Amino acid sequence: MEFNLSTDIESISWKELACLFELAPLGKRREPEILEVAFRNSQLRVFAFHGAKLVGAGRALSDGVWRAAIYDVAVLPEYQGKGIGSKIIRHLIDAAKVDVIMLYAVPGKSKYYERFGFRKMATAMAIMPNEEEARKRGLIE
Repeated sequence: MEFNLSTDIESISWKELACLFELAPLGKRREPEILEVAFRNSQLRVFAFHGAKLVGAGRALSDGVWRAAIYDVAVLPEYQGKGIGSKIIRHLIDAAKVDVIMLYAVPGKSKYYERFGFRKMATAMAIMPNEEEARKRGLIE
């Protein structure tokens, strides 16, 4: 399957990206306007296209020196298992050019990310807006 990666944020349909995130599925519904702010404020972002169709995306925050964090890697279900997610992750890792890269993943996906060298951290912590819901979803202990 032929697909292309692009970092061109100006050509993105934010409604299409919101739909992709919902179908992937990547947690709760995301509003297109909020997704646009998140992606525009991220130092690194990449989008995968099959022809003109948006089929995957990912973004990362980075200080450009020591640390980066990858978020929101999503691929449409019918395109999963075709190497698109791997290309997105590899692009973000290579573009980050830092010593430590953290990854925020959906519960149950850890094994997938281990192939890129990611390992579970013993020291990561988070403040969540709804602790009870986050606990139910397996995001926090």
